[in-house]
Amino acid sequence: MREWHERLIQILRIKVVIRGCLPASTAHFWVANHISWLDIPLLGSLAPRAVFVSKQEVRSWPVIGGLAAAAGTLFMQRGSGSNGARNAISDGLAAGRHVVVFPEGTTTEGSVVKRFHARLFQSAIDAKAPILPIAIRYLAANGKLARAAAYIDDDHILGSFLRILASRQLVAIVHVLEPIVIDAPIARDRLAAEARVRVLHAVQHSNDHY
Repeated sequence: MREWHERLIQILRIKVVIRGCLPASTAHFWVANHISWLDIPLLGSLAPRAVFVSKQEVRSWPVIGGLAAAAGTLFMQRGSGSNGARNAISDGLAAGRHVVVFPEGTTTEGSVVKRFHARLFQSAIDAKAPILPIAIRYLAANGKLARAAAYIDDDHILGSFLRILASRQLVAIVHVLEPIVIDAPIARDRLAAEARVRVLHAVQHSNDHY
């Protein structure tokens, strides 16, 4: 599946720039801001054997939904509070797999980071897995935010796919931030807020050159 994700990124002619160091072996709980369906193949191309948690709507998207399902994505109804989801996350971490979530629960155009929903952080707390905050930014050839990448409002997957394909020199910046190590009891709300602050700072204060 990593090869499929890498191939899709190549087809869309996206240059990927990684800032920071990806974890080598220990399972981490990846929490990233969410801009587009493109976030899934982007991070999937970087995280071997990753488990994704995504909203239920993604399952029905052409091509992307099938790839996401084949990659083992756990699809959740919004606000479902599913014990099954938390158990799957725990099982993934226990098996040594990275688990990737988009805790905003929705997409944005890329300049803001909405509140991180805290309930899925509990599994990471229980497993004492390091939290890996990740900030995603899509930039155009002029170095400004590439809103062509955003999947928001009444967008449709085919139109979004073609728009991204037509974009020239689209660059995906992946900021891998300092992990949050759980070495003492911590409330999940506080943990979610800390992760969001780190991602927000990277999104709003990074001066990327590539």
